[in-house]
Amino acid sequence: MTGATIRAFGTAAAMALVVALTGACGGGEPAALTAAATPAQVLGTRTGTAFDGEPVTATEVLRAAATIRAEVVSEFSRYGVPLGPGFWDKPHAGVTARERLRQRAVGQAVLDKARRIWAREEGLLSDVSEAGFQRELAAENRRRAEAAAAGRPLPGVPSYDEYTYAQVRAAELDAALSKRYAAHLDLSDRRLREQYRRMAGTDAPPFAEARENVRQALILEEYTRALQKRAGFDQVRGARTIVS
Repeated sequence: MTGATIRAFGTAAAMALVVALTGACGGGEPAALTAAATPAQVLGTRTGTAFDGEPVTATEVLRAAATIRAEVVSEFSRYGVPLGPGFWDKPHAGVTARERLRQRAVGQAVLDKARRIWAREEGLLSDVSEAGFQRELAAENRRRAEAAAAGRPLPGVPSYDEYTYAQVRAAELDAALSKRYAAHLDLSDRRLREQYRRMAGTDAPPFAEARENVRQALILEEYTRALQKRAGFDQVRGARTIVS
């Protein structure tokens, strides 16, 4: 099914369709793999997604898969799926671990692309592509190496791998975007008190003491909802899945 392109109604449908088609394609996804197999061994290197006119490459999907692989292994192990040969293709409730990993990895990669596109709209990024990400990573590691050579090492690690840097960069963009998004939210005392009543447990501090924490929680909640909406998690937003 080389070159197949699917227009999907929302990200969830796109992920479901890519699971079905990639399974039908056959190549690049050997059976009889154990739970220790790498994401590239499990998913192959042929699945990509396009979102809002921007490609989400197989590299981006595999990077996302690397961060959630252990979670999927743990989940299916709890279901009683043996960790030995065939782990990724033994279904539980009609879904295999391979399908679950692909579904979540595609979703996470699309969410990150939506984040980067939003950051570009806000002037925080100029290039949302994978090549742009790799240039950012190289520049950051070069900056750290130069600082260390000058006797002024920067806080944190001497250099980033792509997995750690992707998480750090996402957190930086989330912080910047949520701060800007907060300017458009209703953060009145009435709204904060509503949020406080929703959040407060039996031992919660008084509203006056918790106010800033409540405010930050509300901003994060609303920002996350807005980002997921942009990613098409609840509506059609130009997402399509490609199996090449």
